[in-house]
Amino acid sequence: MTGVDRRAMLGTILGGAVVAATGFVVMADVVEAAPLTISKGRAVATENLVQEAVVVVRRRRRRVCFWRRGRRVCHWG
Repeated sequence: MTGVDRRAMLGTILGGAVVAATGFVVMADVVEAAPLTISKGRAVATENLVQEAVVVVRRRRRRVCFWRRGRRVCHWG
């Protein structure tokens, strides 16, 4: 019989714990994102399948220069 390598065992256990934790996180996200609700064994669509889109318009940044105490100061504004 060979001796048990503690470092290898610890690595295997920690690796398995990381994989299990990742699986639980992914499953929780999938369950929350499901568009259907289950009521008495039947799949029923929720009331609001299409949500109103939110548009975010980012303004273009430009270089702004001005004089402060006799020196020119420039920054992105």
